[in-house]
Amino acid sequence: MQRQLYTQPINTKSLHIKTFGCQMNVYDSNRMQSILTAKGFRAEPELRNADVILINTCSIRDKSEHKLLSLLGELKGLKEKDPKKVIAVSGCMGQRMGRALLQRVPHLDLVLGPDAIDRVGELLDGVIHGGQRLVEAKFDNEGRSYSQPCNVHRAKPAELLTIVKGCDHFCTYCIVPFVRGREKSRSIEEIVQDVKNFVAQGTTDITFLGQNINTYGKGTGQKLSELIEAANQVKGLERIRYLTSHPRDLGEDLINQFGTIEKLCPQLHLPFQSGSDRILKAMSRLYNQELYLKKIELLRKASPHMAISTDVIVGFPGETDEDFEATLKVLDEVKFSGAFLFKYSPRPGTKAAEFGAEVPENIKDERLARSQKILNHHIEVENKNYLNTVIPVLIESMDKKKQYFSGRNPQNKLVHVMNIGDASIGKIIDVEITDTNVSCLKGFYVGAPKNEINYRRIENHISSSLSPTPN
Repeated sequence: MQRQLYTQPINTKSLHIKTFGCQMNVYDSNRMQSILTAKGFRAEPELRNADVILINTCSIRDKSEHKLLSLLGELKGLKEKDPKKVIAVSGCMGQRMGRALLQRVPHLDLVLGPDAIDRVGELLDGVIHGGQRLVEAKFDNEGRSYSQPCNVHRAKPAELLTIVKGCDHFCTYCIVPFVRGREKSRSIEEIVQDVKNFVAQGTTDITFLGQNINTYGKGTGQKLSELIEAANQVKGLERIRYLTSHPRDLGEDLINQFGTIEKLCPQLHLPFQSGSDRILKAMSRLYNQELYLKKIELLRKASPHMAISTDVIVGFPGETDEDFEATLKVLDEVKFSGAFLFKYSPRPGTKAAEFGAEVPENIKDERLARSQKILNHHIEVENKNYLNTVIPVLIESMDKKKQYFSGRNPQNKLVHVMNIGDASIGKIIDVEITDTNVSCLKGFYVGAPKNEINYRRIENHISSSLSPTPN
């Protein structure tokens, strides 16, 4: 039976995009939102009410894929009630499963991979007006460069910007090369134009994105250090960041820029994954603990107030107690400002999935807890050092709990400011830190009275005062 077709014009369609995964997925979702907004779609904050539900997926860990399949199961009832509703899956899981996902989920209409995001509009046209169920999960395999037409429709104070996609390293645990392809870079000229477009709409903080960003420009004659220098010249841009870095590919030209480039923030995400040389070799990470710690030393020499975050995998196949102790040593010695700690999750198609020697789940859980305890201790100590200091904070938005307005300092610390309103969004203000915990800093804007404004409390008070009084 052919699915029911839409007859109303496309500009009446509402759209909800739900995003799983990394910052690059967030960027891709924002890009698709911009493309579809320009095509006439309107944003719908409630997933259940949207005409088109687009789920941008992650495939890095098994848990992420289970979340998607669970959500798709929940959406079956919505599709049965409204057969005209369109359900689409994009991103890494769309790339990995492709047509198999469409066959597995009969109420799914569209599957597209990361290389197809710029075609999302025409693909949805095929579904909405053509009654088709479509798959577009092919890689762009031409050359070492690619272009993304500038598509900035609405900018925030801090923005993400993808500059290189794919990865050439093939770490044995990682599925990225299989779902994002080989490395390709955009030109410096195109990226800088994007930066200028963002700045013209109020952005002052840009984070450049890439799975392995240090090798930006491979095969094109351009380098990341050259892009940083060019971005540093953009008037109105205040802060530059980038991620994710690979320890082997973080050269001294990049390290030294942290002490010489004015707008480059003293903050870097540098995964080490394991402190054990034996496990690092099994992971095919191409460095050892000594080299990693040497890079940390050079970074802190270039910028003494450098904040460094990391990724760690516990329970990699064959990881012994001795291997894990080496990981704890690095966590304790470096004193990271933040980290993503994960239990190893085998991914289909990767070499590590064939290694065997699985570490039992209860041991993975125990190692994860021990790692988190050390990490939290050092973050808490670092955050307490901010007490009674004044730091510059770029105000970005209201915090997730809708209590205060929040932003980040150059070291990327989350800061809740207790005495400001939405007029401060987009501005860099001086904040005196008066309280800290393991997740954030809190303080007061020094240019206003220290009177705490809790917007959730205000909203609750207004709601209660408007409620009818019982007789």
